[in-house]
Formats: sequence, C-alpha cells, structure tokens
Amino acid sequence: MVRKFLPVFFLLCTSSIFSESPWGSSIQKGFEAAKQDKKFIVVDVFADWCTYCLVLEKEIFPDPEVSRILESFVKVRLDGEEFPNLRKKYSIEGYPTILFLDGDGNYVTKISGLATKEDILGVSKRILQEPNLESYLKTELRRNTNSPDIHFRLGLLYFQNKEFEKAEQQFSDAVQKSKNQTILKENAHFNLSLVRSIHGPKESAVKSWKEFLDTYPTSSRKTTAKLYYGLTLKDVGETKLAKVVLMEIKPKLTTETDKSMCNEALSEMERGF
Repeated sequence: MVRKFLPVFFLLCTSSIFSESPWGSSIQKGFEAAKQDKKFIVVDVFADWCTYCLVLEKEIFPDPEVSRILESFVKVRLDGEEFPNLRKKYSIEGYPTILFLDGDGNYVTKISGLATKEDILGVSKRILQEPNLESYLKTELRRNTNSPDIHFRLGLLYFQNKEFEKAEQQFSDAVQKSKNQTILKENAHFNLSLVRSIHGPKESAVKSWKEFLDTYPTSSRKTTAKLYYGLTLKDVGETKLAKVVLMEIKPKLTTETDKSMCNEALSEMERGF
C-alpha cells in the first residue's frame, strides 16, 4: 500500500512547488494587480546569459529581509531580450536591472547592475513610505530641489492626469534647470509646448513652438513640432503663415492622426474658418 501511494504523493508535492512562483511573468497582469491592490511594481529584468542575474535571483532576492520587503510590491520577472520596447521605454542599458513602477506603468526609479541587499532595502523603504508616485516624487524633489529629471517626471504624471497647470509648471522648471542635459531639456521643452497647445492661451503655445524649432533645428520631432506650430498659428488667426507651415510638412507626416489634423486644418482655412 505504501508503494502504491508514494508516486501520487510525489506528483502532488512537485506540482504545488512549481506552480506557486512568487514572481509573475506578465507585466500586464502586474499592472492590473498593482491597481487593484494599490501597490507599486518591482520588475526584475534579466537575461539568460547574465551571470549577475543568477546571483540576484538565487542569493539576493531570497535573503529574508529582502524577500519580506518585496512582499509589499507586485513582483514581475521578465527576460529583457524578449521585451525590446520595455527596454527602450525605461532606458534599460544592461542586466540585471530592477525597475520600480506604479500601476499605470509610470517610472518610479531603478537599480542598474548587481544590486546589493542594502540597495534594494533602501530604495524599497523610500518608495513604501509614500502612498503614490506623486508623493514619492515630491519627497525626492525636496531632497534634490534642482533635479530637472524629477520636475520632468512630475510633469509627465500631471499631464497624464490632465492637471495641465501643474504639468506646465513642472516642465518649465525642467527646462530651466536642465543646463547641460540637452536631451532632457529638449524633451521638457517639447512637452511644455504640447501642454500649452492643449491648455492656456494659444499665443503662448505659438511662442513656445517657435522657440522649440529655433532651439532644436535638428530635432527628431521637428516635423511633429512644425505640425503643432502650424495648428496653433491657425488658432490665433495667423492663417497665411499657418498654411505655409502645414503645406511644407504635409508630405512628411507618417501617422494617420497627424495627416488628418493637418488636412482638416488646411480644409478649414480654405473655407474661411
């Protein structure tokens, strides 16, 4: 009788062990769980060939203190080689990388390279002290009042939440404080102009787009910037210049949305609107 039941008992045990991984493998399910449970997400981004990734997985994460504090997060483990868009979105340049995100996918912070136990505990504690991303970023800004990156990230958060006045202020601060960080400054200036196109006096948007185009003549978003410049020129009644700008960039537009906005604006001006 004992021999008869041993194999069955073994199968049940192994099935239970391998079905209960503390780390999920779907970022989308991670976002859903984070929203539902009002938690932040920690993402272990690894590669199969990465030796340090194995050290992190087998030695650092199982540490009792680390394991305990990470229970307060939704945990996801992803092979970075299979998610190039994720690497690009969060500027992941190597492995391992530990990403901290909120339920909307907003970037909180990250640890690049082989993280120590102290690294993970320190970052995790700082995040868990705050109820949400806005609170976390504001706390970080108080620690580093001249950080253009934090101003920029607050701007993105407010823009996403349609708090346009707050977004405008944060992007403006990011532009002013960027100094030698040219890429960040360009991104902040672009988003500042976009906010002004949506919210606030259109004259302000016209001025902002013109400044952007004059400051960044080789920007990869030059065509998009010219589109919005032309649209805002139309809005303030400068139809002659608006037509010139929009006709110039019309052949260069690639997305259907941009083409539609351009054609609609040109059509309205032709009809006297």
